[in-house]
Amino acid sequence: MIKPTISVVMSVYNAQKYLDEAIQSILSQTYKDFEFIIINDGSTDKSLEIIEKYQTQDERIVLISRKNKGLVASLNEGIEKARGKYIARMDADDISLPQRFEKQIELMESENIDICGGNYLSINSDGSLFRLNLTPQSHDLCTLSLVSKVPFAHPTVMIGKKFLDKYALKYGQSNFQKAEDLDLWIRMHEKGAKFGNISELIFKYRIIENSLSKLNDKKIRQETKNMLNKFYLINKECIEGLVNKDFEYLNSEEESLLARAVYRIYLKKFHFEKLKLIKKFDRKKTVCTLLSELVNG
Repeated sequence: MIKPTISVVMSVYNAQKYLDEAIQSILSQTYKDFEFIIINDGSTDKSLEIIEKYQTQDERIVLISRKNKGLVASLNEGIEKARGKYIARMDADDISLPQRFEKQIELMESENIDICGGNYLSINSDGSLFRLNLTPQSHDLCTLSLVSKVPFAHPTVMIGKKFLDKYALKYGQSNFQKAEDLDLWIRMHEKGAKFGNISELIFKYRIIENSLSKLNDKKIRQETKNMLNKFYLINKECIEGLVNKDFEYLNSEEESLLARAVYRIYLKKFHFEKLKLIKKFDRKKTVCTLLSELVNG
């Protein structure tokens, strides 16, 4: 059997309200060479019925249906079953824009990237837009991001399976069990993975008030803060070098990341002469960023 280029991995738990739209967004991709592994993680609503409907229509869908084991177990099971060169994450309430796979494959193969996300829109439960989210583009700026925040929206990422297999990397291999995505990205970085993000919109990320991420928000925030602090302490010399690097162009998110890093390294120690590193940035946004660091730091 010929192996597909991409293995899409999506865990589903009681997602009937948005599942049709999520599945259709994958089946409508301009890049067609993929298998679509859907893990029905013990749903008690009509999710399984919806998945089975699409499975009869498209042979690329691979269905795993069993009792509930949770997201981490489901993702690891999907990745283990995957036959593709790349693993594309997807969530059951989100929407991948039509050229997502095409653009990610192009960037990953042209620049030898091991994990790739992209810019995305945050949408409400009814699908209405409420925020445009830019991402750090280069490996260096993704590394700088790990001082203060996650460089990717989890369901947007595409990962080289060869890299995961080489280092036997899976979700949930550390003591951090809530922010499982950031934990994996940091462990990938430690092994030398090259990071990158598409500079175009590739995704619609749905924010639902009663979602698991919302319910576990405090625990996720604490784990995230602990991991980012640990990453900074281990990579302090590298981060300082990046802060002093001359970047030609930065989007607004990248400016914010650099301002946060400058605060972390220099301003907390009253090295105010280092403000020159961010003097060209929008003053209002910079002040808001630094105040945020002061409050949350």
